[in-house]
Amino acid sequence: MRTFKTLLAAGLLAGLALLTTVPAMAAPSTGPAAVAPAEPAGLTADKSQVRPGNTLVMRLDHGLEGVNWISSAAFVRGGEHPVGADEGLAQIVTDRDGYAEAVATIADVPPGEYVVHTRVGGGAGPTMTINVIK
Repeated sequence: MRTFKTLLAAGLLAGLALLTTVPAMAAPSTGPAAVAPAEPAGLTADKSQVRPGNTLVMRLDHGLEGVNWISSAAFVRGGEHPVGADEGLAQIVTDRDGYAEAVATIADVPPGEYVVHTRVGGGAGPTMTINVIK
């Protein structure tokens, strides 16, 4: 009989230990481990409003992936787009340690908002919007 009581007590203690441990493990942590890693800066430019003929300097945080291109319908078309899009390409002037810097000249386009697209690695990269004014 004593063995049965010992086994029963051990089983109850094990069950109680699981009940008090599992919710604590499932609860979100409020310590430093709960802080989400910072998002990469993505794509930024030296100005958000530009005029035709202005030069735009962009910085791209692309991490370990390679930069294929940076393009926009607002950029001067100096050559053929790699996928045939009717957009001009920025010229990448530096690319080091996961950060690239590129320049583009704004074409004589109507005023409005234009999206700047990037291709990083095998997929679409960060985008941003610039405002062309007259």
